Amino acid sequence: MDVNAVAGELATLQRNRGLQSGDLRTVGPALSHLTGFLPGRGDSARQSMIRQLVRAAHDLPPDLRLVFLRACAVRADDPSTLQRRLAGVGAVIDRSERVVRRRLDQANLLVAERLLAAAKDDRGWFLGQLLARVDFREQMPVYRADYQLVVTAASLSRITEMISLPSVGEEVAPRYEVSGATRLVESRRIQRQTWEFTLELDRLYACGEVISYSSALHLSSRQDAPPMSVMAPRRDCWRFRTTVHLSDLAEAAWVLDGVSAPTVSDETPNGQALDLAASPIASAEFRDLTPGLVYGLRWRWKDGRP
Repeated sequence: MDVNAVAGELATLQRNRGLQSGDLRTVGPALSHLTGFLPGRGDSARQSMIRQLVRAAHDLPPDLRLVFLRACAVRADDPSTLQRRLAGVGAVIDRSERVVRRRLDQANLLVAERLLAAAKDDRGWFLGQLLARVDFREQMPVYRADYQLVVTAASLSRITEMISLPSVGEEVAPRYEVSGATRLVESRRIQRQTWEFTLELDRLYACGEVISYSSALHLSSRQDAPPMSVMAPRRDCWRFRTTVHLSDLAEAAWVLDGVSAPTVSDETPNGQALDLAASPIASAEFRDLTPGLVYGLRWRWKDGRP
């Protein structure tokens, strides 16, 4: 599949009302193949296409990202003609229509390259959002999380989730519950501190659809809790937020913003310090996480353990 051909189909899609068109038959065969676009899915197909094009453009230079997304008309209130949308971009970046159109051509080529690269290295889904929380005022705390996964495979019926746990030496799987669009079908220990959970989806999901579910990981005691709430994404993650109610159990807390794994075990604060005297609730939020690095909150318990 050729980059120029995909870029040409993007340019065709951007004509007239773009993605806000009532009839998206302007989506070409190459673009349909790369994004799993099926007109029969109705408005969900449109939303799927919007999500994937926004994802493909999110790391472009700001002016190229702006001209691409406006040209595609990803917002319902975007002007109804390509000329008006590009004129609006020209006013924002203070450039002529000719320059704006050249930048659109450049953006289309870059997005086409990203779509082709993603198709070659498709991992099935990526994290649109993960919101985590735990309250250590509870004697048996529960790590709760709300997930939004965006499907990138042609179809998806199962996912796996890996979680590192403090219960070293225990052979029995921890109490892990899920609700929403999934059900737990298997728990498997794959490393000394890491468990893999296999989740079956409530139906077959198509490329671009969003899967929403929640999880709850139960600890038998606060003493089993590690002094951190972190994630190290294995794939793209757009947004991660963690909130921890530490009560008066911690003497210091700090933010880990994209650090290497060995840094996490350091008990000396090496990130933004949080004022626990002002609030016992620690929270941090991150965008566009880099796979392999660690993000979240780290703290030091008083007297070593809670």
